[in-house]
Amino acid sequence: MNINKAIRKQKKTYKRFMLSMGFIFVLLPIILIMSKVTSIFFTMYLVSMEILIGFVVLVRINEEYIEFNRDGYKISIRYGISKTKFIITCKKVAVVHVEEQGRNLEIIIITKSRFRNKRIHPITISFLKKYPYAAQMYNKVKIDDPEEEYFYFIIKNGGYMKYTLLDDLYKSSVQAVFSDDAIEKIKEYRECSINPQVHK
Repeated sequence: MNINKAIRKQKKTYKRFMLSMGFIFVLLPIILIMSKVTSIFFTMYLVSMEILIGFVVLVRINEEYIEFNRDGYKISIRYGISKTKFIITCKKVAVVHVEEQGRNLEIIIITKSRFRNKRIHPITISFLKKYPYAAQMYNKVKIDDPEEEYFYFIIKNGGYMKYTLLDDLYKSSVQAVFSDDAIEKIKEYRECSINPQVHK
């Protein structure tokens, strides 16, 4: 798979979707007005359709939106409709693992700090059961530094653009342990960047 090509396609598809939804959102009330229909049923139906379109657009924005910037030893990340923000100090990243693949890739980050962010959670039993491979890696780093307190957060938004974020994490978090799956995804991304013809 050519990740860079997938990223470009994702951006184009997203723009087309937003333009088409915006066009339909504006067109529907114009059609109703021009038809001079005053029925309460059609008016309520239009309102329902407009609300549904708005909901679908918000869901799509939440799935697609991610923005990140690497500044030396820090990476700032914003994602989702609420633009949830994380500022990661790279030397505090302990473990990076991934689940799924393609646009459904999930980046699991275990850190040595909460970074003053309530959305970064302490390691729990339920987390360890849900992500057994990440749990194995966590247990190894915990044995090496048993007094350290660890936290985690998971990035699911952003589609294929998460591959670029994963690569930035690898470049910056030199002290972190990356799972075999994470390294495979980084290799896949870099191979496409170096030789785009390989994965066409």
